[in-house]
Amino acid sequence: MPITKDTIKELCMSEHLTMKELASKADMNYTGLLDKFRRNSLTVRDLEKLLNAIGYTLQISKTKQ
Repeated sequence: MPITKDTIKELCMSEHLTMKELASKADMNYTGLLDKFRRNSLTVRDLEKLLNAIGYTLQISKTKQ
């Protein structure tokens, strides 16, 4: 499942946070975060910071083929 702005928003809602609060918890600038989503330039490091701020981890695993 690709991680999109909507995915992050859903996680925020489940944690009762706004995107602005998440950006603050992740020590990120809210406007900069929105720009990253708009430009599709969110990095793995950005995702890790956002997810860690709300108690999630990013895991990459190989699919069986």
